Amino acid sequence: MKFILIFACMLTGALALDECYQDVSLDCSQSSDGLILQRCNAKYADYTRYGNVATEMQAYANLHLERSYEYMLSASYFNNYQTNRVGFNKLFKKLSDEAWERSIAIIKHVTMRGDEMNFAQRSILKPVVRRNFIAEVNELESLAKALDTQKELAERAFYIHREATRNSPHLHEPEIAQYLEEEFIESQAQAVRNLAGHTSDLKNFIASNNGQDLSLSLYMFDQYLQKTV
Repeated sequence: MKFILIFACMLTGALALDECYQDVSLDCSQSSDGLILQRCNAKYADYTRYGNVATEMQAYANLHLERSYEYMLSASYFNNYQTNRVGFNKLFKKLSDEAWERSIAIIKHVTMRGDEMNFAQRSILKPVVRRNFIAEVNELESLAKALDTQKELAERAFYIHREATRNSPHLHEPEIAQYLEEEFIESQAQAVRNLAGHTSDLKNFIASNNGQDLSLSLYMFDQYLQKTV
């Protein structure tokens, strides 16, 4: 500890006077047994100083956690002995895993920028409309709900991106904007496209049999999902 204090004090004559340096310099001038260095952290630029970017990123991670749980409920419903839709189970399990992994990625990014994760944080810019989630819906309705969820997640990334790139005198966060573009926005567009295609295909499956053998149409589409998801 003494070596660290001596080394830090030696740096005072060579470094520029910024926040972390001032903390080091202050602690070196006192007879303290430990370094506090409150401002020697990973926070920089406007991430936590202005606007809502930091809180919105935390809220975005929490939103992914909630939607992952809902997707898992849908996967479980289609995996029981009564519904027995292996393809739908596979689809919703994949969506759940993806939402979970993205939530973890956001949490890692939040902490990388020097912030703390608040699992109770909700959006300030655009509060989520609370809904009573019901997993026990038919196949076409489940795809429609999944499509709405993916659009919600994609649009939420747009809101945060817009907040990060307002270019106001007090807020500009290009790192967050680039992160969202590379890790979320493009892949979410593809996810929306895929679910929209599944919804349209199943609707056409149902319409083509003129209501004569709906169970066969649903079975064939479930087989299709097993092979393509």
